[in-house]
Amino acid sequence: MGHPSGWTIQQTSSQDHAKVSGLIASARWKHLHLDWIQPHQLAGQLPFLLAWHDGLPLCALGCPPDPPQVAWIRVFAVTSGVSLGGSWEALWQPSLAMLREARVLHAAALVSAGWMEPLLERSGFSLENDVVFMEHRLSGIPEPPPHPGELRPLRPADLPEVLSVDWRAFEGLWRFSTHTLKAALDSAGRASAVEAEGKVVGYQITTESPFGAHLARLAVEPAWQGRGIGRALAVEALNWADGRGLDVLSVNTQSDNAAGRRLYRSLGFLESGQVFPVYGLPLTAP
Repeated sequence: MGHPSGWTIQQTSSQDHAKVSGLIASARWKHLHLDWIQPHQLAGQLPFLLAWHDGLPLCALGCPPDPPQVAWIRVFAVTSGVSLGGSWEALWQPSLAMLREARVLHAAALVSAGWMEPLLERSGFSLENDVVFMEHRLSGIPEPPPHPGELRPLRPADLPEVLSVDWRAFEGLWRFSTHTLKAALDSAGRASAVEAEGKVVGYQITTESPFGAHLARLAVEPAWQGRGIGRALAVEALNWADGRGLDVLSVNTQSDNAAGRRLYRSLGFLESGQVFPVYGLPLTAP
């Protein structure tokens, strides 16, 4: 499609991985969603738009829905010498139309750079929550509590049950899709499940990086909460990270998740001071 500035704006294809990777690597401004999906892997999914001028890629915006009714702003990258606000407007408006056509209910952005906030606010997004990071320095790890069921390794065959647990434990924006859960499991250093009465009732996924370990996901079936399962899974992650010789295990949770923050504090996690705002925009289909 054309643009008054002379740009050409097009939907990426699955063949555009290298173009997207190159643009992100050289971008002056870049917003990347914090999860396990590599941005270039989203090329070809709708909407993921790329703007060109004189044969050069200028900016890209990707927000394909995942799960189906929620669209996180997963990639927004702008090269040097190009208007930041103009790039956002040029790519967000057609992206918004595509999301509405697909009957997506909510758009959201987890903001890690302050320059992104005014762009979102001008487009009608508002602050809905915050993601709070906490850290455990892996000293004074508590003993695992008694709990029902068997704590065992999480297996790929468990994913359907894990998805059910995840969707009952979390709401709206915070639910994962099967695709995201599989990506998390594929990148896991340690993944565990608690099985009770023949089904998975809780799970945790912990990743490892040069900076330490990160408790990337922990969820317990609501009917089984309050019985030590979440605590046992968190202690499992702490002991694994300590056994790896790492210095820290981090975790993040929503600022309004009072129960989760109480659990982590009781285990010795402290807030790191790192807080990322979450902006949202309810969408209505035309």
